[in-house]
Amino acid sequence: IAFELGHVYARAGVEVTILEALPQLLGGLDEDAVAQIRAESERLGISIHTKAWVKKIEEANGRLRVSFAKDGAEWRVDADRAVNCAGRVANVEGLDLGAGVIVHREGRIEIDEHLRSRSNPDVYVCGDAVWNSPQLSPVTTYEGGIVGRNIVDGAKHRPDYSHIPVSLYSIPAVATVGLTEAQARERGFIVNVHLNDMHGWLSARTYAEPVAWSKIIVEETTGRILGAHLVGHAGEELIHIFALAMKHGIAARELSEMVCAFPTFTADIRNMM
Repeated sequence: IAFELGHVYARAGVEVTILEALPQLLGGLDEDAVAQIRAESERLGISIHTKAWVKKIEEANGRLRVSFAKDGAEWRVDADRAVNCAGRVANVEGLDLGAGVIVHREGRIEIDEHLRSRSNPDVYVCGDAVWNSPQLSPVTTYEGGIVGRNIVDGAKHRPDYSHIPVSLYSIPAVATVGLTEAQARERGFIVNVHLNDMHGWLSARTYAEPVAWSKIIVEETTGRILGAHLVGHAGEELIHIFALAMKHGIAARELSEMVCAFPTFTADIRNMM
């Protein structure tokens, strides 16, 4: 949210500074995709600091002074607004979960692979209280369905988050699904990595996109798509095609042979692989 908001402010002419505590901006996303969007963000004038730990925020001369530590030194930046986007945890503290023998820690309920409380298997959990799943309303609906089936059928069903795409609605947008290249290699997959700088393609030039880039990760032996990472280029829409292919085992070659009513999309997907 901080990243998306930063882009909105920057494009409105505001000087923006992003302080990220992790070593990488947008931690968890493919590092090459992050490099693309970071470069474009800095081109817009956004100042980005990683490994930056905010120490305090105080008023100074009618503004806010943010002090942060980085590289063993203390830095500060004066701002009109400071936005904290450090995430959220489920508000479970007032529910007296101890009365139901439901173990939790810092808002996180300990659950098993079937979304049951580990300490009280008669209790199921879905939504934001599932701390390790994307905090998105469609995911909550999906988890609710699994909970319902487990209540009726017994604990047989478990969620699969591997094919759920995620998008950042910045301009250009960032969209991702599946494994990053690093994750695929760490898990022992032998992969073919298809990299494309697409800003010179007709479909990108039509919309004057300054960044249009993709990385598709394909298992070498099976042709299975393990991950897709898009920056710009209608990525927030195209990513669903890759998610669908991954969910239903459509190989990269089969997907590249796809023909649909949108010839530009068809050609672009073919050329990405």
